[in-house]
Amino acid sequence: MRRAAALWCCLTLVLTACTRVGGAGPSARHPWTQAHVLRLADVADPDRFNPLLSTMDLVEALSSLVLSYLIIADGEGRLVGDLATEVPTLANGGISKDGRTYVYHLRKGVIWHDGAPFGARDVAFTWRAVMNSRNNVFHREGYEEAARIDTPDDYTVVVHLKRRYPPFVTQFFTPLQEGAKGILPEHLLAKLPDINQAPYNAAPIGTGPFKFVRWDRGRGIELAANERYYRGRPKIDKIDFRVLPNDNTILEAMQAHEIDLVVSVATTLYERYTHLDGVVAQLYPWNAENVFMINNRHPGLRHVEVRQAIATAIDYDALIRKVTHGVGATAHDIIPQTAIGYTPNPPYRYDPKAAIALLERNGWIAGPDGIRSKGGERLSFTMDIGSASANAQNIAIVVQANLRTVGIDVIIKGYPYNVIFSHEGPIETMTYDFADYSYTLPFDPNNLIYLGCNERPPAGENVTGYCDPSVDAAEEAGLRTDDPKARATIYHGVERRVHETIPYIPLYVIRRPTARSVDLKNFSAAPSIAPWWNAWQWEI
Repeated sequence: MRRAAALWCCLTLVLTACTRVGGAGPSARHPWTQAHVLRLADVADPDRFNPLLSTMDLVEALSSLVLSYLIIADGEGRLVGDLATEVPTLANGGISKDGRTYVYHLRKGVIWHDGAPFGARDVAFTWRAVMNSRNNVFHREGYEEAARIDTPDDYTVVVHLKRRYPPFVTQFFTPLQEGAKGILPEHLLAKLPDINQAPYNAAPIGTGPFKFVRWDRGRGIELAANERYYRGRPKIDKIDFRVLPNDNTILEAMQAHEIDLVVSVATTLYERYTHLDGVVAQLYPWNAENVFMINNRHPGLRHVEVRQAIATAIDYDALIRKVTHGVGATAHDIIPQTAIGYTPNPPYRYDPKAAIALLERNGWIAGPDGIRSKGGERLSFTMDIGSASANAQNIAIVVQANLRTVGIDVIIKGYPYNVIFSHEGPIETMTYDFADYSYTLPFDPNNLIYLGCNERPPAGENVTGYCDPSVDAAEEAGLRTDDPKARATIYHGVERRVHETIPYIPLYVIRRPTARSVDLKNFSAAPSIAPWWNAWQWEI
């Protein structure tokens, strides 16, 4: 888990982009544009170029230009085939009636960048690579549900699951959520005992629209059009990715028209991008949220009324307005709008008086210093954040002031990024009280791994320690059927219960802020963690 424009022209998170263009662009290219060359920039350099081994959103985005997947989401969040010809469903026979067999029919004529033919064996090999305990794979959710994979011919992949598992199709070699993984080449990697130190990780070969050319560490990466891409040759000849020192430098580069696309616009600077001549600043839907994590196992926080009071004490509009500068949107649920069972719950309301009344009604009495306590449990906590994140720092300051108003003390503690989210960090070891982070939500409504009583680390990812048997039972019921209507009914009940009991608080929905040259045509972004689903159609 990781990270007011245009006068609120998008009042709700719908699958339509909110756009404001700085300056009118003619149909012809501007003199600053390099024909058929796309220049893009970010503040980070990839740690490696293999998404199986990386925890960086940047790697998942860049690798989507080089690698391909079985299934992707289009610009409206609809699932469509990529290397698979169609999405397996009950209706088309791709999912067996017992929900334990998935059949993927692969496209014919797909070629790896080195000229080798792509086939079903590559899919089976990549699954084995994901499951190989020697490989430092970040995320195996979904993949571990497969018992075996058969490849009866070069263009058919048959996956046999250990049990019925409806989220499988949204997790298995898709770019939809955390841990997105593309297909790797068997002919280059199969003989290695592990892929952790493979030269491939710095010079990948894929089947995607662009081929890797070179990587100048700390400075940039060059990609070239894949002449034999199965959808047709991309309209862009070359992609020039540049690593720049900071967000302000990127803004200056865009203003000077030295770059054409920003990988991830800093929310604090988004409004300034909307005023740049020849630049399109746009907010795209994104299945992502910024969340306020609560350790439900700690004294004070184990009481639901305390968590409810916290949810009522936070000024969400101030966070959206002051911290995200209008890029964020009001959260209603902990699953995305694209998911079956999404429930538009009433948002948590900012009402400090109601929060105080709730606490006092349940015996939480303020002491001489104004901090409340009951039965030896004192409402004094530490909030852990990434010290390098200005966004997290600003959120923590607002929340600290909000909670102090109702008698809850918060001390802010910063950690380096590679510590707070590590396996030994305060979140995974559940030594924190409060924490803040952003993450891309699962495409499927199943949240058992995050909410289940038996899913605490290291077995699962329930880092809040939340445990509600009724939620567990409903989440399990949602996994026992592949019928979308039946699942939707089940998850509506789950979402209402979770909204009431508050394992953690979605502070706001994150919209994807982008900035691009007005000369870049046909650009679109999917609401997934790797958003560039139609790069072969881009033109500049």
